[in-house]
Amino acid sequence: MGDFDPRTHVAEEAGYDANENYVRGLKMPETRFGNMVHNHSPDEQRIMRTQGDEAEAAGLRHYQVRHSKGFYIIENGIVVGSGRG
Repeated sequence: MGDFDPRTHVAEEAGYDANENYVRGLKMPETRFGNMVHNHSPDEQRIMRTQGDEAEAAGLRHYQVRHSKGFYIIENGIVVGSGRG
């Protein structure tokens, strides 16, 4: 899912992943989340925020956020792809 180098990645936020490793860029900042959910309904934005919060709380570095027409692929707090379905 991409080439992530934690030594060179500049991130707004950091945290610990599911393996208790310190990771920069683990959490998606609010500004980036706002860009991702632009043009989605307020209810859908709330559901997407919940999915992201749950994945970040579990320490997941790679996860998907689903919406009504598809999904976004998140890697280290950055949207790296999307799909329909």
